[in-house]
Amino acid sequence: MDLSIRVTILKEISELRGFVYLPLFGLMAITFYKETERHLVIWPVGILIALVGISIRIWATKHIGRRMPWKKNKGKKLIRTGPYAIARNPLYIGNIIAATGLSMLSELVWMLPLVILYLSVIYHLVVLYEEKKLSERWGEAYLTYLNEVPRWIPNLKQFNRTTSGGFGWRDALRSEIPSLYVNLLAIFTFLMKEFLSHMD
Repeated sequence: MDLSIRVTILKEISELRGFVYLPLFGLMAITFYKETERHLVIWPVGILIALVGISIRIWATKHIGRRMPWKKNKGKKLIRTGPYAIARNPLYIGNIIAATGLSMLSELVWMLPLVILYLSVIYHLVVLYEEKKLSERWGEAYLTYLNEVPRWIPNLKQFNRTTSGGFGWRDALRSEIPSLYVNLLAIFTFLMKEFLSHMD
């Protein structure tokens, strides 16, 4: 495949990354095949896993300042603090974990490996595009970062090295409001699915 076509495809995937949940949650909302009916396990565990993912997102947002247009220094430096000191893509890691937890609420436990695989492939393609753009922007500093910090599997040995810095927690929470709405919508959707399934 021609390089320019490949870059264009990766760019398109990157621009649509905010909507990658829709096909998944839409499918799970209308699927009742082999549901796991152990509600006292599924719902608490699913919400706990989702909260872990959301917490990682908030922590990452606190450092990167994404979607904080009121911050003047947004994007002016390469972020290497907090979760960005141990993995290069904590926002996407948080997304995958949160989506896994929310997917449990559909009671389609057999679909969890598919959810994780689907999101991992999509985000991996997004990251390939973003890494190209970031290496063009930051040059040698970013190449050094690529060599020192893993893409996906956190290097916890670096956890204590640079965990401070970033924006305030209030700004991080404020920035994550749209993501929280998406999570609440998924919970509401699966609650409605559960309600409708017991009306028969």
